Amino acid sequence: MAESYNELKKLAAEYYMKNHVPERIEEILNNMFFENPRDIYGRLSEFFENYALSPVLSDVHGSVVYSANGTPAVKCSLLAIVKNKDKFLASSYLALDNEMLQVQGQVYQDNESPPTVEEIADKTCVNINAEIAPKIKGIPLLNQAEIDKALSDWMNEMENAVSSSTDVSENNNPRTPTPSSGKKKKVPSGKVKGGKAPEKPIPPKEPAAPRLKGCSSISATSLVTLKASSVFLAQPPFLHLHRSMSGCEGKEEIRLPTPVISIITGGKSSPGKLNIFKNIFAISRPGLPVNESIGNLVKVYQAVERSLAAKSSVGVVTAPGGGLQPVYDKPEQPLDVVLEAIQTAGFTPGQDIYVGIETDATNAFDYDKGKYEISNSLFKSADELVELYRDLLARYPAVIMLIDPIRKEDKEQWPKLCDVISEKCFVIGGSSIYGPLHSLNQNQLCARRSSGVAIATGSRVTCSDLYRIVQDVRANGDVTILLSPPADASDDIYTDVGVGLGVDFVSFGAPSRGENVDRLNRFVEIEEILKQRDVMTVSPQKSFNFPLIKPPPAPLSDEEGDVILNPPDQKTKKK
Repeated sequence: MAESYNELKKLAAEYYMKNHVPERIEEILNNMFFENPRDIYGRLSEFFENYALSPVLSDVHGSVVYSANGTPAVKCSLLAIVKNKDKFLASSYLALDNEMLQVQGQVYQDNESPPTVEEIADKTCVNINAEIAPKIKGIPLLNQAEIDKALSDWMNEMENAVSSSTDVSENNNPRTPTPSSGKKKKVPSGKVKGGKAPEKPIPPKEPAAPRLKGCSSISATSLVTLKASSVFLAQPPFLHLHRSMSGCEGKEEIRLPTPVISIITGGKSSPGKLNIFKNIFAISRPGLPVNESIGNLVKVYQAVERSLAAKSSVGVVTAPGGGLQPVYDKPEQPLDVVLEAIQTAGFTPGQDIYVGIETDATNAFDYDKGKYEISNSLFKSADELVELYRDLLARYPAVIMLIDPIRKEDKEQWPKLCDVISEKCFVIGGSSIYGPLHSLNQNQLCARRSSGVAIATGSRVTCSDLYRIVQDVRANGDVTILLSPPADASDDIYTDVGVGLGVDFVSFGAPSRGENVDRLNRFVEIEEILKQRDVMTVSPQKSFNFPLIKPPPAPLSDEEGDVILNPPDQKTKKK
């Protein structure tokens, strides 16, 4: 018995010595004698936590909840093994509007229809619970990049499998050729007949890239990983995101974005005749403290609201996202109202407060007529729309940003537009111009030069994808804006993502809904946290720098030599 007891003592001593327990106990006991802490066991716990194993991901769970608009959304919860036990760390909430926009743009067979938001919500939860959870189980929680890669790899594998099965199905069941309708029509030769040149053919609509139903599970899981890691580290999410992606812990410089808020909401599906403007938003002057910037923007929103209320006997209509929704039929009308409100609030347009426009060009395009329906019965070709923007900016110099101003398919007009307005206005493209954000790369950015890129959470975009895009865009000397989701569940992680990524602008929606105001308040709170932690901040410059985008040189003819492949010239002009 004694031999067995001594053997156990020997094994125990070897076990504790191997894990350095005696020397660490001696170290903390000696330190505590001189420190004389009030909470002895709290100090012991704090000391030994530094030697605890890093948490590993144990489980993620998706469930259907509801967005701020009452439509189905997804809640994603995360558990990790912390100190040998499964521990719940965080939940994130994600609306599904971005995925809905993507699936509506896809091509379906005659017997198919786009999935409903209810079907997408259910499939998103199935993906999280049955597919993603076992794939990422055991990965270190604090390794955001590794988890995001595992998520993207799984989604690529699933989409490739679906694509392969579709190809096999089409090969086994080839389509029946369409019978000839008789004599073929003559193709226009391009020669002038009767003194009038033939109209240019309209580029057909490009189908949206196919997305696997429930792909929002990727974004939801990536966001909850960020939140859970931050909870474990007791760090603000923006700081953890910045440190984990940049690798600059202890030496970080945090870039504070310029805030943007929605004022007036419109577009093809809104009341009224004006189709081309989706959102008109107010942009703060750069370089101001966050609290002052947001306060100024809110005053402008309230001034517009009072102005509209004074002219209406039935009250002011607001859009689901909180933007004011008056009825207009000319592009100048909402701009006049916003500029007047800026002055009423005590500011100077184009100096204290600027204006931006997110267009609804994709939905405003009438394919039967081959033109954009600017407002009811007012149609413009792509070239005419470029001239319309040039004229508006000449008359409204306070407008400094256009987002998605024309269709993706109008490739010829895009460099023309940049050439005529980029000297004084940011021409920005989002996913409707560049395609899926998760695969956006430098080649695509160089192929279609712009002043910047609009990014957003949702669909299959991870935090790592967003960080890579921001870095690529900044390397080109351009800007990024994080767009507020069209509808969302209340989750202020959105603000932390914008600050952690270091985007140039963050759009917060209108300051009239709880989820939007939460994000604005979080932005103010983040600035206070940075001051308390004495973290160096990089605020925008006192003025905006506009990258001047010139169209690429025309290719040389065969007689003159090889085709020129240089990217377009880019210069910078301040405002």
